[in-house]
Amino acid sequence: MDNGTEGVTLLTGFVFDVLQEYRSMKKTCQPVFDMAKDLDPNRQDEWCAMSLYNDVCTWIEQHIGDSSIRKAGIAIGNRAYDNIVKTQGMTSPTPLAMMESLRWAAANMIRDPKGRGWEIVSHTPKTITMRRTQTFNCIMQEGLLLSLIERTKVESPDVEHFKCTRKGDEFCEYRLSWL
Repeated sequence: MDNGTEGVTLLTGFVFDVLQEYRSMKKTCQPVFDMAKDLDPNRQDEWCAMSLYNDVCTWIEQHIGDSSIRKAGIAIGNRAYDNIVKTQGMTSPTPLAMMESLRWAAANMIRDPKGRGWEIVSHTPKTITMRRTQTFNCIMQEGLLLSLIERTKVESPDVEHFKCTRKGDEFCEYRLSWL
């Protein structure tokens, strides 16, 4: 996977979405808030560097823990779901429709000259395999994907992060399943 972030930007609101999850821990997480000090919380539709977003997520993962950044991913997934449903006019999205919308959202809310984001590798009536091709924090994405699938109201949703760039795989891949 190409982990380069040169020229890659995303909406500043994504950084504030992550920070919102740590407002109650501002003293403990002061270094991560300092990273974003030059961003204006009133201008969340402006563009900022993907590297800043990645640095914020990495700091949280390394200093607060995997489970914390995963929980942040769940909260961000809930907001993403609401925004996707609203902007796309969905009423009861299926898991596949939601993952197609996630691909769309990544392509439109992130400016990447190389077009990276999400790919749907395969799907069956009860599974979807997603591939992360952008440098998003891979642990956070577990929570985001779980949240998106849960909100489609399927029974017993699960996300298995079965390939990971941190373990030497070319891409992170996630198997989403439900009953």
